[in-house]
Amino acid sequence: MRILRILVISILGVLTGNCITPFLPETEEEKDLLVVKGMITDLYGVNTIKLTRSVPIDRKNQERPYTGCTVKIIDDLDNTYLLKENRPGEYVTSPEKFQGMTGRKYKLTIDNNRPNELRRAYESGLIEMIQVPQIDSIYYEKTDLDSYFGIINGCQIYLDTHDPLNKCRNYRWEFAETWEFHIPFNAVEHDTCWVSKNSETINVKSTSLMAVDRITRFPLYYIPPYTDRLKVKYSILVTQYSIDEQEYDYWAKVRNITEEVGSLYDITPTSVPGNIYCINDPAETVLGYFSVSSVCSKRIFIKDTFTGVMDRYMYCEEGSKRVTGTLDGVSGLGSQWFVLETGFGAFGIPFWILSRFEDCSDCRMTGTEVEPPFWHDDE
Repeated sequence: MRILRILVISILGVLTGNCITPFLPETEEEKDLLVVKGMITDLYGVNTIKLTRSVPIDRKNQERPYTGCTVKIIDDLDNTYLLKENRPGEYVTSPEKFQGMTGRKYKLTIDNNRPNELRRAYESGLIEMIQVPQIDSIYYEKTDLDSYFGIINGCQIYLDTHDPLNKCRNYRWEFAETWEFHIPFNAVEHDTCWVSKNSETINVKSTSLMAVDRITRFPLYYIPPYTDRLKVKYSILVTQYSIDEQEYDYWAKVRNITEEVGSLYDITPTSVPGNIYCINDPAETVLGYFSVSSVCSKRIFIKDTFTGVMDRYMYCEEGSKRVTGTLDGVSGLGSQWFVLETGFGAFGIPFWILSRFEDCSDCRMTGTEVEPPFWHDDE
């Protein structure tokens, strides 16, 4: 019952006066496992395979790159492509020598080849690169939510796709979102920035039990009104992958575990088998997955009016102060106090509103002033 040893986590607090002793759950799982993460695609460019060693829960923020290995990609015609370790634990293909092709099969081999360490060899099975169909459409719908202030709008993003050849029966999606935001105060020099984030959720879907290989209104992502993503302009780039049934099962199981235990301890789900095994010892547990996929992508922009979008700067004037005449006598200007507003009061005397919060006067604290190169592609 390996899964029970992972999912059953008891949180125990030992209180003595005002002291709290943190509890770290013990598991019977091995604490030094090979972790494989990587994908090869049919796109021109670098493909990356990342090798690390697992760490105990109490050191989960640390990373242990697995260096000095011999990593190869081998196709079904016995062509071999050696990967180069360009940084500790990160092995990459050469774009000039390797690019995946749909219809071909590939496997990953790893030889630890390290001195003073028991020799271990690992590999995956041969995995076919299935042609992925194009994304038909990405679209959104407003959702109404009741709040204390009345009806406010969320945003549900949907995706449609289909494969007329009925070959790509299992799909996975990732996305990258970008949005523009403005600081609303008139004395702020750096007032327009952009934020970009990659998806953190697992989105998979299978049509293997359907007569037609078609997906309609797949709920890819929901944007609640309690964010400023939709205040000015928003864009989402969706990447669609073709995966086989084994990989679909892997991601579906990982998704179920993360939904049940959340990110309390960021546990790697050792109960979910990947597709890498140890040749020397088939009983050895290897974490992670080697993916082989064809890739396509599609981008949409959203520039609409959504009721109830969060004002991220509503706190900026808390504890602020008003200065009149001159700023020369303000101690800590630019380090403890930051200019938000300026104007003229009675008899034309200038005034300034100062805030304690630097991110209220400089958008670069939470974003970048570099406009994305695609930002006007919808115009």
